Amino acid sequence: MKKMILAIILSSTLFGCNDNKADVSNSETATYELTLNSNWSANNFSTNFPSNRHFSGVIGLTHNANGGIFELGKLASAGIVEVAETGAKTVLTTEINDLQNIGKSLSTIDGSGIAVDQQSVTVTFDISQDYPYISLVSMLAPSPDWFTGLNSYQLFVDGKWVESVDVSLNTYDAGSDGGLIFTSANDPITPPDVITLLTSDRANTDFEKGLHYLNSLPVTTITIKRLN
Repeated sequence: MKKMILAIILSSTLFGCNDNKADVSNSETATYELTLNSNWSANNFSTNFPSNRHFSGVIGLTHNANGGIFELGKLASAGIVEVAETGAKTVLTTEINDLQNIGKSLSTIDGSGIAVDQQSVTVTFDISQDYPYISLVSMLAPSPDWFTGLNSYQLFVDGKWVESVDVSLNTYDAGSDGGLIFTSANDPITPPDVITLLTSDRANTDFEKGLHYLNSLPVTTITIKRLN
């Protein structure tokens, strides 16, 4: 009898632990840590590499299926143009606030940039099942209007939160400046072009369709890990 009771207790404890774990993986909200990693160096992208290379502060949001902030083949918003040309976040932050006010976004993702002597930056954010996507951008600096970013990446998939993922990011041309190299003088495009994957002549940069033309190396990657 004692052995039977002990077996029942152990069985209940084990099933209870599994149920708790399932509850966590399907919880309404989650917290993530996101690290933006740089591959941008003189060794990896040697053509016209700028000595003061850096990335502007990370800016983005959690959102529903209708809350993305940029799209390949579409015109960049004023906020994306400001980030891509100057690294400033003011206009894009206002655009994100507007999305939150109309119910398309839950929260803002706002972090530091990657300085000249750094290789990564980390930011944490909260997300919910109703707003399971993230989008974010950061300027390649200096550059005419080039940025790296993630557009509408889903973290709640098939009823579960993604635990950990690594994603390669493309480099984009915002379509607002015609400069050919990182340190080109301002050359506004009027009317602006649509957002494209950065592609250039070999004498200008190493980019072809947003990646290194030889080995498809991305200028940045992100690592996303669930904290709770």
